[in-house]
Amino acid sequence: MSLRRLLAVSHRGAVGGASIVLDDLLGWIAGHAEVEITTLMLTPGDMGTRFARWGEVHELGELDASTGPPGARLFDGGPTFDLVLLNSLESLAVLPRLPAGVPVVSHIHELEVSCRGWLRTVEGDPLRSGPDAWIAASRPVQEMLVGEYGAPAERVFLHPSFVDVGRIEGRSVGDRELAGLRRSLGIPHDAPVVMGSGTFEWRKGPELFVQLAAALEQHLADPVHMVWVGGDLLGMEWDRLRSDIRRAGIERLHVTGDVDEPVPYAQLADVFVLTSHEDPFPLVCLENAALGHPVVTFRNGGIVDLLAEAGPEAARGVVEHLDTAAMVRRVQDLLYDDQLRGRAGEQLRERVRAAYDLSVAAPPLFARLQGLAASEPGPDASKTPKDLT
Repeated sequence: MSLRRLLAVSHRGAVGGASIVLDDLLGWIAGHAEVEITTLMLTPGDMGTRFARWGEVHELGELDASTGPPGARLFDGGPTFDLVLLNSLESLAVLPRLPAGVPVVSHIHELEVSCRGWLRTVEGDPLRSGPDAWIAASRPVQEMLVGEYGAPAERVFLHPSFVDVGRIEGRSVGDRELAGLRRSLGIPHDAPVVMGSGTFEWRKGPELFVQLAAALEQHLADPVHMVWVGGDLLGMEWDRLRSDIRRAGIERLHVTGDVDEPVPYAQLADVFVLTSHEDPFPLVCLENAALGHPVVTFRNGGIVDLLAEAGPEAARGVVEHLDTAAMVRRVQDLLYDDQLRGRAGEQLRERVRAAYDLSVAAPPLFARLQGLAASEPGPDASKTPKDLT
C-alpha cells in the first residue's frame, strides 16, 4: 500500500515547536507528493490556518459535537487513511477514535519528565502499546523510548527536528528595524546581547536564565544585556520570575512576552543560551544556529549532539547540567573573543544547513512514513489505551 491519504493529528492548535515541525513537514509533502492530507487538531488555535494550506482540517471538539460514534464525521463514509501520524505525546489521546487496521506512527518530541507527567493522567500505557512505530525527534528521545518504555528498538526511528533555513534567512532585518528593537527594549546600540527564549514553565528554566543574568552583571566589566523572548506576562509564573529579578537587583534583563515573529529579536543576539532543564531538540537553537549565533547549553537533551557535530568551537558551548558558573564562563569567552564567537557560529550555521534544513530532513522522514504505510498495522487502533496493555 502506498501513502496516498495521510491523517496528521496535532496535539494542540497553538503555535509551538512540535506543531511547527508538523506544519513544515506537511507543507513539504504537499509540494512534493500526491498525498491527500487531513489534519485533526485536539485543541483549537492559530495553527489551524496554517494546516489548512495543505488540506482539510478538523478539530476534536467538532467531532465530539457530531452524532453517532466518536469521530463519525471524520471517519464514517470518508476516505480510508493509509497512515495516521500522531504528532507529539498528547496526540496519543486520540487512539480510541482511530479507524481499525490503519498503521499508527507516533512522532515523539518530549523527554522523560514531560512523558511521565502526561502518562500519569491517562489509563494504561498508550505510549508503548498504542503505536505501530515511533519517530524520535532526537537521540535522547530515541533512547528514552527504548530504554524507559520498552518500545522495540527496530520500530523506533531517529529523525531529528528541523527548520526551514530559507524562511529564517529570508526574514532579513535591516539596521533600522534592529535599532528600533533595541530602543524598544532599552538596549544601547553597541551593547552585547545574550538571549534565551521560551515559556516560563519549569522545563525551559527561565529562573536559571535569571541566575545567569545576575552572575553576568556581577562578573563582567562591560554591560551585557539579557533578553528573554516569549512567555505569558499575565500569568503567575511571570509574577514569580519578576519577583526574583527585582530581588536580585538585575538591571539589564529584558522580557518581551509572547511575540508573533521571534526571528527579528533573535537577530539581536550575540550568544544564545539554552537554560532548559530538559529539551528534546528545540527549534529555537536551530533557528539561532541558522543565523550564525553560537549556542551555550546545559547537557540537557538533543541539542548537545548538534554542537558536537558542528565542530570543536561550537562544541565548547556544552556545559554540565545546571552548572551555571560554567555557563557564565562560556558566555564570557564567546563575548570577549570575536574569532571564537565567529567560528562557533559559522560551524553551527553550516551544520544546520547540511543536516537540519527542511529540504534535507523532510525527504527521508517522508520516505520512512511511506514505508510504514506499506507495513502491516499492529494493535487494533479502535481499542482504548487500557485495552492495549
